[in-house]
Amino acid sequence: MTQQLHRRDFLKMCSAASLGVVGAGALFGPSRAEAASPAPYEGPLWVTVHASGGWDPTSFCDPKGSQGPDDPAPVNKYLAETIGVSGNHRYAPVAGNQAFFEKYGKKLLVVNGIDTATNGHDSGTRNVWSGKLPEGYPAFSAVVAGSLGADAPLAFLSNGGYDVTGSLVAPTRVGSSSVLTKLAWPNRIDPSKPDGTYHSPDTWDRVQAARAARLSRLQTNAKLPREAQALSLLYSARLGNSDLRLLSDVLPPTLDNSNNGLKRQAQLAVAAYKAGLAVSANLTIGGFDTHGNHDQNHFPRLQALTDGVDFLMEEAARQGVADRVVVIIGSDFGRTPWYNEGNGKDHWSITSMAFMGPGIPGDRVIGTTDSYHKPITVDPDTLETNTESGIRITPEHVHKALRQLAGIALNPTAQRFPLNVPLLPLFA
Repeated sequence: MTQQLHRRDFLKMCSAASLGVVGAGALFGPSRAEAASPAPYEGPLWVTVHASGGWDPTSFCDPKGSQGPDDPAPVNKYLAETIGVSGNHRYAPVAGNQAFFEKYGKKLLVVNGIDTATNGHDSGTRNVWSGKLPEGYPAFSAVVAGSLGADAPLAFLSNGGYDVTGSLVAPTRVGSSSVLTKLAWPNRIDPSKPDGTYHSPDTWDRVQAARAARLSRLQTNAKLPREAQALSLLYSARLGNSDLRLLSDVLPPTLDNSNNGLKRQAQLAVAAYKAGLAVSANLTIGGFDTHGNHDQNHFPRLQALTDGVDFLMEEAARQGVADRVVVIIGSDFGRTPWYNEGNGKDHWSITSMAFMGPGIPGDRVIGTTDSYHKPITVDPDTLETNTESGIRITPEHVHKALRQLAGIALNPTAQRFPLNVPLLPLFA
């Protein structure tokens, strides 16, 4: 009986350990314990970073400053003359924007004026991360994982956000990274200390042999294939698995303990990729739904967002994989180009997204909005402003271009969920 971790083995392991995995047909079909372990995934790591609640692009990558005390309808309170510039990027002079754009601007592609066609959190998040408003379309993370490495043990890691899969791949929903090491080394009292075990090596070998013999007896008496498969999953869950040990070997000995959850999420995603187990990962950070006291509440979340993305890239560099990480940053939608009575900003359907990684041209801004954050149409071929015969950029355009970038546009898995818009040269 092999002890290597397979995607379906992971279902049972996680069910009792705050690590949730959902996948259609997970207990059906031939036993994964009898199949050969898939080769380590070696393509790019696709990371989506979701700013949950609806971020304000005018406070980040599509700045709109006030004209001063006589401005009758200021979009923001900072002055237009203080807007920062780094290469072709313009950024709001708040939070950690200056440091972020000065460090990553040459690698960064920003798309402004994306029309999500909704002000609803669920529908906006779904549209931004799947390219479609109707329910049922899978997230890009699921499409790319299902197309490039569905058999990878941790193909699609999700820390929340939109992670609908359309049954293309089983998502691994992460509750705590410490659970993984405990599962990988079930005989260790402390997973980080190999010398402290519950049983001696000889005793542990006898325990494993006894379990294997018991499994064989139970499977012989099992009347249904599903019952036999479930028994096999339980056996793998109890023994620990070599692929999980690969992950624990590359995880940092100490995970980040700050109050920025993005950093811990990043450490696990990069380690899973470094171990050859992961194709894509959803990272999430909340707190952007700032209907009251917008500046005081929103700017610290932007700071945490850019700090988290910076940490992700630094961790990828430390692990030697920074040149293979694609980062996609987005949110539910945008926020109104005015303050409400509570000094907050409400929901606005126009948003921005930011990208960097292999194959993505940096120091580039596509799309624009007017002084009141309304989208201006662009030529579908040149992407230059065209107010007469241009089109509005939508999330569907973005996702069609992402599939092209990932090389999965013609993949049968991706084609199960078609995108019916012209291909815009966003990443050309």
